[in-house]
Amino acid sequence: MYIEERVNKILLQLEEFNIDLNIDDIAKALDIIVVYNDHLSCYTQRKGHDLIYIKYDNSVEMWKTFTHELAHYFLHSTNQHIMPDMFNEKQEHEANKFSLLFRMPKDIIIENELYDERSLTSFFNEDYESARNRLKLLFNQMTGDVIW
Repeated sequence: MYIEERVNKILLQLEEFNIDLNIDDIAKALDIIVVYNDHLSCYTQRKGHDLIYIKYDNSVEMWKTFTHELAHYFLHSTNQHIMPDMFNEKQEHEANKFSLLFRMPKDIIIENELYDERSLTSFFNEDYESARNRLKLLFNQMTGDVIW
């Protein structure tokens, strides 16, 4: 629940300040420099600045990448290059979950009754696999089961 609570708090704050949910507006609001490039995607800090590198791709994949790296910005403060693999895997799993929750917020899903993959993909401009995984998380939360 910690990750979902963080996501909901962040989304609420963005809404309160009328920040549109897109890469440029969120980055500007958070004072994050976004660097588009051909080679890699990552979050890093350099000389007191937060940077998110996004590898060029289609808009859906770049939004997914941005929200994944945004998770590292909000949740993680370690250097993955010197951490054990298991720790890095945990952080990557957390970032993937954050990204799903951020891109497809529970309140919007419920408010608009978006309970199938087709509805989610259409409403949020998401891919089928992401929509399916988001529904699994929602199902887990509503039933208390753990299937993902």
